[in-house]
Amino acid sequence: MVDKLNELRAKCFERGAIGIHGISRTFRNMDVDHNDFLSLTEFTDGLKKFGLTFPEKTVQELFTYIDKDCSGRILFDEFLQAIRPPMSQTRIAIINEAFAEFDKETGDGVITLEDLRKDYIVENHPSYKRGFFTKDQVLSEFLHVFEKETEDGKVTKEEFTNYYSGVGANMDTDEEFVKMMKTAWRI
Repeated sequence: MVDKLNELRAKCFERGAIGIHGISRTFRNMDVDHNDFLSLTEFTDGLKKFGLTFPEKTVQELFTYIDKDCSGRILFDEFLQAIRPPMSQTRIAIINEAFAEFDKETGDGVITLEDLRKDYIVENHPSYKRGFFTKDQVLSEFLHVFEKETEDGKVTKEEFTNYYSGVGANMDTDEEFVKMMKTAWRI
């Protein structure tokens, strides 16, 4: 599957789809009914326009692979995530630094409520200010942002990295990404 995704990525880049704006243009060209997602038919036709002729089964597998939320359609963020090249070492390093910063309390390889209690300023959260949430509820809500598969109150390094891989897919430069991470995590 990775080979076929690499072929699609190469064709997109060959046609000038470099950076978020180029990939967005490619997505819009494939989205013929302009409903902000790709159906299997639009995806299949778009591949053909790119000169990629895969067997029907391969197209279905590629579509399913890109459709991360299993909705039966490809949203722009899913397409962007699939087409963007893998994260650079610069981005991985700053993500690892941020993760380590929050895991420093317990150092057990996961971020938990205990890890957040010292560094996350709950008092600034609107729901806490209004008395709707307790401190632990605010912290739990924050942790759930990173948890896609299992909401167990523990954010693994993989979940943290996957979250920021998605965030970073919308940023063209490493410098922009590093600045955002340093600002967000005060590192």
